[in-house]
Amino acid sequence: MIKLGIQPDIDQKPKEAFEFASKNKFSHVEILMDHPYYCYENLSFAEILELKGSYDLDVLIHAPATTTNFISISEVFRKASYEELRRTLFFAEKCEAELITFHIGWNPGFITARGFVFQKDLYSKHNYSVLTTEMYSFLKTINNPSILALENTIEIDESLKAAIEFLLNNTDLSLTFDIGHYYVKEGHALFLKNFDRVKNVHLHDNNGIYDEHLALGKGKVDLSIIPKKYKGYLTLELRDKDAIIESKNYVEKVFGVFG
Repeated sequence: MIKLGIQPDIDQKPKEAFEFASKNKFSHVEILMDHPYYCYENLSFAEILELKGSYDLDVLIHAPATTTNFISISEVFRKASYEELRRTLFFAEKCEAELITFHIGWNPGFITARGFVFQKDLYSKHNYSVLTTEMYSFLKTINNPSILALENTIEIDESLKAAIEFLLNNTDLSLTFDIGHYYVKEGHALFLKNFDRVKNVHLHDNNGIYDEHLALGKGKVDLSIIPKKYKGYLTLELRDKDAIIESKNYVEKVFGVFG
């Protein structure tokens, strides 16, 4: 059975999103908490719990990514990021969510007279250090760390690869595999290598140059790289009703590649 779900259209309020998902026979809704309709301040877990029950849909959560950065050079911001993630964990528990996808964060580049410059070597030791100490310690305080699924987002260099491998080897951290990001970022083969830890796959398309979030079939993304034995969640990350339906039809036509 395909566990195919959606992130809502950006114009859909919660009830509209759940109605749309139910009507189109999706299995789940992934709440994007960066969106004003779905942030803590505007949405109660009681409302989500009621919608979950009324429409018989699983709930997944995409933790805030614009307000968190676990590899920031600012200790204050990193601490605030963990506080934000704890709020997400509390919200997820109260609305009985199945999984929380979160981003690792980013390192800044700089605009110079010679153009945009990103000096990744400046951050290598820092990234490894904060992830293998702070994030490791944080995960050890969580009763069910497997509810947290780290998504492949930024380029993964050797230091980030080593840090993520450390977390996978020493905690029950789960993964979310974003197939669109895989095609435009370096180092994401690490997630394919550890697909036994993947619980959610974000589906969208692009032409292999930058992250476009096109409807499936509109670009060069090959769904067959997803292992045939995978039985977790597939989430259409398109945020547009027409593209969602178009992609659902595409998945139904090609899903035989998964077995």
